Amino acid sequence: MEIMSESSNPLTNFPGGTVMGMSFTPDGDSRPTPTGEESVPPASEQVPVPAEIPAIVRVVWEIDAHAEPLTDLQTGQLFTLHKTGDAAQMLTGHAPDELVNAMRDTAESDPESLTALPFQLPNDDGLDFLKQLGRVVWSDEIEGVAVLYETNAMLTAADMADAPADPQERQAYLEKKTAGQERSRFVVAATRTEAWSVVHPRFDTDPEHIEQGPALVADLLQLITNGINGGSNTAS
Repeated sequence: MEIMSESSNPLTNFPGGTVMGMSFTPDGDSRPTPTGEESVPPASEQVPVPAEIPAIVRVVWEIDAHAEPLTDLQTGQLFTLHKTGDAAQMLTGHAPDELVNAMRDTAESDPESLTALPFQLPNDDGLDFLKQLGRVVWSDEIEGVAVLYETNAMLTAADMADAPADPQERQAYLEKKTAGQERSRFVVAATRTEAWSVVHPRFDTDPEHIEQGPALVADLLQLITNGINGGSNTAS
């Protein structure tokens, strides 16, 4: 992956004062798969049989399960997604042999499995995390991109729909809605054909409560897929 110039920043596509929206639409009891062809029952009813769960869903769950709460809010961690076999090859000589061998075993039994590798965004542009996120360009060497983001300024899609059109009134409305809000966590991933997301609306006080689906956090999904057609001249 590489970072695009500031002129390509897609943040201008969002209405002013949306706090990047950070809005999400809670799913009902029936949750579509990333392809939208089937229904997935609520998380509490799911039986974790890896072979029956799409790789994009599993990698989101893995990121969410292993990531510690972030030290700062309104920031996050970007990941590149790779077939597990490719990731094992990339990590050979750079990670413990035990880990690499386990990844190879996983890839052999499940060739479609995905592994997320942290990707460090540059910190010398003077841009905040979301603005840098919108400038990421995909390379041909990756299967997809994922992001973990935590904020105390989350809004639902319904909240955003009720926001006044006047900029000053809108800003006051958003500040009132998010005042005193606790931490929310978003994990959003996309390949070139699928997407999945997990949202913890109250991550500090009720971390087990999650919403999940293919496009719950449209603004984050747009940011990480903005550079999906980056071409072959980009870095992995």
